[in-house]
Amino acid sequence: MPRRADIDPTEIPKLLPDVMLVDVLPQGRYRYRLIGTENAQAHGINATGRYLDEVLPGPEYREHVIALYDQCVASCRALYSECLFMSPRQRAPERHTKVLFMPLAEDGEAVNMVFVMQIFFYIDQMTRERHFVEARPYKEIEHVLL
Repeated sequence: MPRRADIDPTEIPKLLPDVMLVDVLPQGRYRYRLIGTENAQAHGINATGRYLDEVLPGPEYREHVIALYDQCVASCRALYSECLFMSPRQRAPERHTKVLFMPLAEDGEAVNMVFVMQIFFYIDQMTRERHFVEARPYKEIEHVLL
């Protein structure tokens, strides 16, 4: 597995707004080390330095996201996931997210960080402004261990 030092931000400047670096902590928790500007804006919060289990909305979605990190870390393999988020009123898709989780290991064996690339597609601007203000039902449409 690559190390964090193997990633040179100057080689991927256009991707940086959609990138997150997440520390894997010994207690089985995850902490945001860095959140790109697009992700901070999309989530309505810059959670850099905070634990995932403290900032992710709603217990069902929180468990879903942490399970994705757990699977990436335990398997030491990249993981891809796509979700549709449904409007609580219309029961129609209002946003779509695609996420790639990539494990990093300083020693080449034990995952100590996850490099995450997450992009959002929005139906309209109002949805973007409301993103993550309230937890919405989600439906995972793809989940692939790479």
